[in-house]
Amino acid sequence: MNQLESILSNDALAQEIARKVPLLQSGKAIVVSGGTESATETGGMESATETGTTENSAPDRSAESERIVQPVIVKPESVSADDARLAVGNAVSAAGLNEAIVRRFGRPVLMVRNDTFEIPASDVWKAILFPYKSRLDAALPCVGRVEIVSAFPPYLGTAWMVTENIAVTNRHVALEFAQRNGNGFEIRRNPVGQQMRVRVDFKEEYLQTVPFEAEITEVLFVSEPNENEPDIAFVRLKAPGERPLPRPLPLFDGQLRQNQKVAIIGYPAEDSRNGAEDQARIFANIFDVKRLAPGEITNVNGGFVFTHDCTTLGGNSGSPVIDIETGSVVGLHFAGEFLLNNYAVKAPVIRDILQRIESNPIFVSPLAAPPLETFEAKIEDVQGRDGYVSEFLGAGEFEVPLPEFGDGLGKLAVVAKQNESGIDKFMLDYTHFSIAMHEKRRMAIFTASNIDGAQSRKIKRKKDKWGFDPRISKDFQLGNDLYAGNDLDRGHLVRRLDPVWGSETEAQRAEIDTFFFTNCSPQHSGFNQKTWLSLEEYLLDNVDTRDFKACIFTGPIFSDDDRPYRDALLPLAYWKVAVMIHDTRNELSATAYIISQRELVSNMEFVFGQFKTYQTSIREVERRTNLDFGELKNFDPLGQQESVVFRELPALEAIRL
Repeated sequence: MNQLESILSNDALAQEIARKVPLLQSGKAIVVSGGTESATETGGMESATETGTTENSAPDRSAESERIVQPVIVKPESVSADDARLAVGNAVSAAGLNEAIVRRFGRPVLMVRNDTFEIPASDVWKAILFPYKSRLDAALPCVGRVEIVSAFPPYLGTAWMVTENIAVTNRHVALEFAQRNGNGFEIRRNPVGQQMRVRVDFKEEYLQTVPFEAEITEVLFVSEPNENEPDIAFVRLKAPGERPLPRPLPLFDGQLRQNQKVAIIGYPAEDSRNGAEDQARIFANIFDVKRLAPGEITNVNGGFVFTHDCTTLGGNSGSPVIDIETGSVVGLHFAGEFLLNNYAVKAPVIRDILQRIESNPIFVSPLAAPPLETFEAKIEDVQGRDGYVSEFLGAGEFEVPLPEFGDGLGKLAVVAKQNESGIDKFMLDYTHFSIAMHEKRRMAIFTASNIDGAQSRKIKRKKDKWGFDPRISKDFQLGNDLYAGNDLDRGHLVRRLDPVWGSETEAQRAEIDTFFFTNCSPQHSGFNQKTWLSLEEYLLDNVDTRDFKACIFTGPIFSDDDRPYRDALLPLAYWKVAVMIHDTRNELSATAYIISQRELVSNMEFVFGQFKTYQTSIREVERRTNLDFGELKNFDPLGQQESVVFRELPALEAIRL
């Protein structure tokens, strides 16, 4: 591109090339044939069809609408230096770069509907995207499709709000409707002298029939077409009626990193410049609507440009490249090379140019994460706890002992009591419940709690404060570092109110005990599924439950497929075993449950998604957790079935006791 720079800096050479070589620029077709001399105007309301595309704006997909320009000879003196330079720069750029599928597999393109994106099929991307889903969802309404009214196809590319009333897109997108006017640019006019109508539709989603169209009223800036200038343009928008424009997107102010996780939001169009089979497979032949495509930054050492591997097609020009963790824009996508790289202008360049052309633009900051409060506990604060009581339901035949560890599990458990033996030496005792911790996973292997519904107390929930249990090392507990700045909840394994019963002092102490990090497990907000959370109440209130008492065991399912996040592995499924006395039969009733998504039944994988609650057998929980519940299996209504059983619970009434 150094040779191109030399050409563009030499007026005479640029004009000579424009005279001798067929070149197409926005506004004029400068081509060669023998006999006549002219510059053919291609502007006007039909320009999106007639002029096709430059660089990587949306391609013309119909053979019938392909541009046909009669070749003519243009004398050097009939072409201005600026027009010639623009033509050469656009033609060379278009020849080498376009929108690109960089990786044929592993880079999904997710449909956007109702300002949220669909769940990816890949469990890898589920684990990466879902901790930050709220931040990505917040960016979606701020990105729109650039359209020329009454043109077919109407789309040109993508634009997004960067400050109040101003959107940013690519130079080659803007040049489809803008032309130079002295030192600035203006919206072009059609052949009858009417100014083209150009708009940005922020609601161009799949099967969405209600648009949100903001008119482009002014072209503020279009960069020069040479390699020393970024492919960028700014336009001013007018809100439709009384509805305000979408909020601006924050610009990333950190240091770009190799392999940084990013996502691009835009309007990929069917594109002959990429493989047809790949497009059909990745996009399911649905084009021209809003999509979110995750990927990674592949190189940051390109001056004002970086590269990424998010999947794009024609129509993605002008898309924001968004840092997944912060929801802020790291760059402005402008081009790509098939199976090689996509290119984007870095955020600081966007900021600098806008500050030069607009007086005191207001930039928004990324949404600040709410502070995660903690408390400090001392050893004396947790002494004298009775913990789980195995004879809580009764002695003898009604005793419910703690589960035992299977082969090798004891070597992975944190020793809590040096002087105890068996399972007891691993148990951290709290008020009405106990917990065994996993040393490497830094989460509970299981919890065991006693619930007395007849003595339960309601304590109003205050602002959550979590703390480390001083009886074991902080190295064996996951703290706030895992939960800061994302959508992960600090979820209770022993529910907050389950052990809250007895005297007022006892109940208050029990509630505080549930806020130790030993009882905390990373859970996405989707985990708070009504059926799962209501199990205890339903079982306690059941007419066959004696004395409103129950023993509850629960914990995560650790799997080799758990996805890494920060310095932890996220458990993506949880189990629960509930034991009570069946009053009619005068014997224990033990039921087991697993929460996961629907795919559990077919492929036995646990991944983020729409969580479902299943009743299963205790044997199946044992198989997945390496725990041994002993004689409790004999009191399981599903225990006699040899095959793996998962009964989805659409309602609590479907439970078999």
